Amino acid sequence: MKKVLAKEVMIPVSDYTIVKESGTVKDAINALKATFFLDEKGIAQGHRSLLVVNDHDELVGVMTVRSILQALVIAEKDSGMSKDYLWVYLLGEIHKSAGDIPIKKVMRSKKVASVKVDDDLMIAVELMVRNGINSVPVLDDGKVVGVIRGIDVFNMIGELL
Repeated sequence: MKKVLAKEVMIPVSDYTIVKESGTVKDAINALKATFFLDEKGIAQGHRSLLVVNDHDELVGVMTVRSILQALVIAEKDSGMSKDYLWVYLLGEIHKSAGDIPIKKVMRSKKVASVKVDDDLMIAVELMVRNGINSVPVLDDGKVVGVIRGIDVFNMIGELL
C-alpha cells in the first residue's frame, strides 16, 4: 500500500480558522460559530477546533470546543456558586465572565501533538489515538501549514475500502 503523507490529507491553513492567543474565549466562540453551516440534510457542519498563534503568527496551541467548555467550568469555580445554582445563571453573568477568559489560559498547547508535512499520515493517527484528540496541526519549518482532522482520515479510509 502506498505511503500517505500528512500534506496529502491536511486542510490547508488558509482554509482553517485561526485566532490570536491574546484573544478571549468569546473571540474563539465567535470564530468557531462563523465556520458553521447547515448541509443539505440540515446537519450542522464546521470546524471543531481553532489554531492559536502568537503575535509572530507561530502556532502556540489549539482551541477546541472542549477548551471552551473548560472555560465555563473555570468561570463556575471562580464564581463560588453551587453547580445547581450556576445552571440557572449560566447564560447570564457567569457566561459573560467566561467569555473574558484569555484563550491562552484554556487552549491546548501545541506541544501536545503536531506532525511535519512529509510525515507519514499514520504518525498523525497515532497521535490522535494516543492523546485523545481529533485534529493535529501540520508544520513546515516550524510554521503551521495545515490541519489533519480525524474525520478526514476516517472518510479517506472509507473511500479506500
